[in-house]
Amino acid sequence: MIGAMRLLVGLLLAVWLMVGCSPEPVVLISGAETFATHCASCHGPRAEGDGPVAATMNVTVPNLRTLSQRNHGQFPTDAVASYIDGRSLPIAHGTRSMPVWGGVFDTTGRLIEGAGNSKQRIDSVIDYLRGLQVQAN
Repeated sequence: MIGAMRLLVGLLLAVWLMVGCSPEPVVLISGAETFATHCASCHGPRAEGDGPVAATMNVTVPNLRTLSQRNHGQFPTDAVASYIDGRSLPIAHGTRSMPVWGGVFDTTGRLIEGAGNSKQRIDSVIDYLRGLQVQAN
């Protein structure tokens, strides 16, 4: 009886140690969370260009909910990704008021577990924005 009890206690201790030592699952930061943290101050909580900082800008902050409408019904994935990343924006596009997020996302991806790399973060923001698109009337 004592031997069986010791075996049971030993097994429970082993399971407890394995569970306690295993890494917690990593949950990537969502596109909605990234947008709320990095974009909503200018673009607004619903991406309509009406964030609290928009009134102080020298340029009109675009309504991101109409990207598909303004592009003949197609969401401009590559253009949006390039603009968010910002590191390879051609000079022909002129000056830039929006921060370059690609480097920021790469840095946070290295420093914060679960933050994801810049491509993951940008892709998740794009998926979020695609879901916010208004339908043409």
